[in-house]
Amino acid sequence: MAEKRRLDRVGQQVRTELGFLIETGLDDPRIGPVGVTHVRMSKDLRHARVYVSGMGSQTDREETMAGLHSARGFLRQQLSLRLPHLQRTPELTFDYDDTVESGMRVEEILAEIRDDQE
Repeated sequence: MAEKRRLDRVGQQVRTELGFLIETGLDDPRIGPVGVTHVRMSKDLRHARVYVSGMGSQTDREETMAGLHSARGFLRQQLSLRLPHLQRTPELTFDYDDTVESGMRVEEILAEIRDDQE
């Protein structure tokens, strides 16, 4: 139980710091507006799967993901400076999180059903 809390706590710290770094520290024109929605840490804290969302069209999404992939080294270096209490800075893997889009689609469907019932 304590291990899970630690993984969650470290994941939250990594999410917060990466969100700030992506928003303020990256000048790559490929990276559009993006939010870090969740970070899943491996049990040994060596790997972090970072879920991001809010990137527009499929082409914009692909470009943003490519930009984030190329910025992994810089982001990892900055994380090591901002989270010095970690013995090892995790390797970063970025994945697109479509849960926001899925939730919006469900809301649209529910609205259509309500309109049909009225």
